Amino acid sequence: MGATMTQKILARTSGRDPSISPVEHGEIIWASPDLVTAPEVSFSAYIKRIREIGVTKLAHPERVAVIIDHEVPVHSIAGAERNKLTRKLALELSVGHFFDGAGITHPLMVEQGLIAPGMFAAGADSHAPGLGAVGALSVPFGFEVSMVLATGQIWMKVPETIRVRLNGACAPGVGARDIVLATMQQLDDEATSYRVIEYQGEGLSTLSVPERMTICGLCVDAGAKSGIAAVDQRCIDYLREHGVSDPQPPELINSDADAEYAMTIDIDLSTLTPRVSIPPSPNHVREAQAMSDIVIQHAYIGSCVSGSIEDIRAAAAILRGHKVHADVNLLVIPATQQVFQQALQEGLLTELTAAGAKISPSTCGPCFGGIAQLTAGERRISTSTRNDPGRMGSNEAEIFLASAMTVAASAITGHITDPRAFAKGGVQ
Repeated sequence: MGATMTQKILARTSGRDPSISPVEHGEIIWASPDLVTAPEVSFSAYIKRIREIGVTKLAHPERVAVIIDHEVPVHSIAGAERNKLTRKLALELSVGHFFDGAGITHPLMVEQGLIAPGMFAAGADSHAPGLGAVGALSVPFGFEVSMVLATGQIWMKVPETIRVRLNGACAPGVGARDIVLATMQQLDDEATSYRVIEYQGEGLSTLSVPERMTICGLCVDAGAKSGIAAVDQRCIDYLREHGVSDPQPPELINSDADAEYAMTIDIDLSTLTPRVSIPPSPNHVREAQAMSDIVIQHAYIGSCVSGSIEDIRAAAAILRGHKVHADVNLLVIPATQQVFQQALQEGLLTELTAAGAKISPSTCGPCFGGIAQLTAGERRISTSTRNDPGRMGSNEAEIFLASAMTVAASAITGHITDPRAFAKGGVQ
């Protein structure tokens, strides 16, 4: 029996040769992550914990990335103190990779070339699986990250894999968000529990690496342990452009033809329509075209699973020749400063602000609940990750999740809108 991508990665990182001594589904292993990511909101707490038990240095500081991204610019005294402490600790502990306001953790790690096919990452954030876009296995952990920082290892059970085969290509107005929402509609929490969702198929080649970050990062909201995408030439080319000089070839990383899967789902991308997650959960999914009666006051494009240059281009294309509705506040946040600069150079930010959008520096911002909070009775359509009550302010506000194109179209009309009416070649 062959091995899945997940089995191959966990075998290597636990000190075994996947071709000689593979790991089995359900087996408990000790793994050594190649990369550990921690944002400022949790890093100091992890260090406090390990120092309380006498640990004074990190096991592998060169593998650790600490990122100030949640409160940028800082807007509270508590945040200012936390950021100051984070800078101090990162210096004291010789953290290998420290970023202060350069962007949101997960897209930043890919952009900086710190993650590559076959790597195992431990992330102190629920949407760390976004790193799976480049054929890595990235698993979110909580306070267990303190164990990795102190010892360089963590134990875990080898998860089974759900295979999602993508075929065809998306029509204008349909994006990566709609793919993962379509996946959610075919899976329930029982099916996905402690399993990895692996995307493969010829349709995957139509998606950029940032778009693959969307489908992998949102797998956790389908109840999965993580998400991962098969490696192809498009992925290899992207990595080389971002400083990964010698990525492992696809044949060594991708799942074997005879690998065992818990289940297989086929999705024809050409048949997909724009979709929306409705409160109070991301996996409560409806067709956008059936929700035109939902009036909104706020729209947001950004977060670790959006805010890419592709999303900003798509939003600008929808808004071109239109204005944001007078009753809607549209906020756009590029995922990283590099994306911000590229969008600026391409004139996209000028287009967006001319249409009525507001632009913020790269930050987790609204998704974290730190800025642009909602009051009772207000509604926001957003490209962010979660829509549970209170996530963005009042418990009595409502959050709807959709693609950047759907958010942009809704910002124009003032209600949830199918973007195909605005997309080139779409429904008129």
